[in-house]
Amino acid sequence: MEAEVIVGYSCLMSWSTRYPQGPCCPHFEEDVDTTSSTSWGGGTGCAAGYECASSSPDYIPSFLRQQSEQFDGSGRRNSHTVTENYCRIDPTAQPVDNQGRPINNEYETMPRYRACESFTRDSVDVYGLPIPFSASSKGTKNDLKEQYVGQLAYYSNMGQLTADDRVNSDITTAIVGVHGSGRDAGTYLCALTAVVADISKDQIFPTKNQRRPLPKDVLVVAPWFMAPEDNAPSSSSFPYIQWDDQYPIPHTFRYGAESKPDVKHNMTISSFAAMDVLLEHLCGRKHFPNLSRVVLVGHSAGGQFVQRWALSSSSWCFGGGQFASRWAKTDLPHVRVVVANPRSFAYLDNRRYFISEQAAGAVDYGMSPAENDGTLTPFDKYQLRPPSASEEDGCKEFNRYEWGLDENEKVPAPYVINNVQKLIDHGDNSDLFCRYASRDIVYLSGQRDVETLGSQICGKGREDGYQGPSRRERSERFFAALQLRGGEVEFCRRETKQVHDRHVVKNVGHDHALIFQSPEGIQAIFG
Repeated sequence: MEAEVIVGYSCLMSWSTRYPQGPCCPHFEEDVDTTSSTSWGGGTGCAAGYECASSSPDYIPSFLRQQSEQFDGSGRRNSHTVTENYCRIDPTAQPVDNQGRPINNEYETMPRYRACESFTRDSVDVYGLPIPFSASSKGTKNDLKEQYVGQLAYYSNMGQLTADDRVNSDITTAIVGVHGSGRDAGTYLCALTAVVADISKDQIFPTKNQRRPLPKDVLVVAPWFMAPEDNAPSSSSFPYIQWDDQYPIPHTFRYGAESKPDVKHNMTISSFAAMDVLLEHLCGRKHFPNLSRVVLVGHSAGGQFVQRWALSSSSWCFGGGQFASRWAKTDLPHVRVVVANPRSFAYLDNRRYFISEQAAGAVDYGMSPAENDGTLTPFDKYQLRPPSASEEDGCKEFNRYEWGLDENEKVPAPYVINNVQKLIDHGDNSDLFCRYASRDIVYLSGQRDVETLGSQICGKGREDGYQGPSRRERSERFFAALQLRGGEVEFCRRETKQVHDRHVVKNVGHDHALIFQSPEGIQAIFG
């Protein structure tokens, strides 16, 4: 059976292991006729169970009225005319996921997805980036460069990155999108290339005077951290590297675990070390001599990946040296990390937010958390502190890696321990904090990503080591903790008092495509 192609483009979700493809919308924003046009003109679609809709003078959905305020170059918001297309729940639909379970569409309206150019899983090439022995925790500087652990699988909108004769002088920006637990790297390629295709004509752009990048200027890479059950495609060179997806905990790539050993040499590689190799290949500028910016963006488990990797990586591409004021970055591309909707964070010390004794009891949010676009945690009623003896007895793992930085025998991560411990002096992590604070990091949280999560450690009520009830609230608490720690460490010599940046993405839940394609997502990637 031939893959379905609808009006020249395919809508998102079609590669998902859980959700079926939603409807493609029949009208392009600029009425581009892809049947006669030789270039990709863009398009939109909706999730399963929704239908394409447009506002009218008589009815404008509330989220479209909210989106009339967009970012300008200063991070403030402007009022201007926005697209009037959206998705409306289909009352006659009874959508089910790919396992036959009903899909509960909670919201009456949603933003539309930007659709990517038509392709199917079988029509997109999987490439491989060779990973040398020297990048392995078991490797040494004396290992021959031609010896490799294997290759990291990836998709790209520009073809193979490592072709010997490949030089592309147009590329100025590289976006590396890290998938979530579904390992659906193709949907990340699709979501990000859809943004790139539209960005040159997008009204939602970070600065008024900045030249808008053209699609030919932007490289998109979607690494695929394969698991054995992914049935890796055959390769004429090195085998594709794989990470266990269940042992010792699910989705091991997200915390920097070592890969399955290669058959020939019994060598392994951390998923974080593999990312270092990819980043350094781009920073080396052998194939992209005019590259000035690299953005690494991850969502969900991918958000966990990029946060923990940015905390622990010692890659020279960040500039080398401990503090930002000492880094010589004039010849390196600027590196930004975008952390979107992770389930948990690796905290830098043993403090978490606990409700104060005076405010103990139920917290009144005043409105549904999904409707509140402000702060969910009432910080005037909470205190950042180490857990009490009884609280620590109830969750002894709260500060072990991957939730903190104490060593965890159950979650072995030699890459992280080796890179982090050398910056901690007898329990003082100030050097580590300064390095992390100096890096350009943006946190994104979906306004609707407020589901109360179960606890992966310590049992019910302890919120994955006291991090908070939902992804959105965990993000705001971690960000707030960084600000307090930043006020305590004066010698970092940072230019601003604020540590990193954070935005709530309006009217979006736990959805990587809508996060990346939102005004806040575009600002984070291109701003």
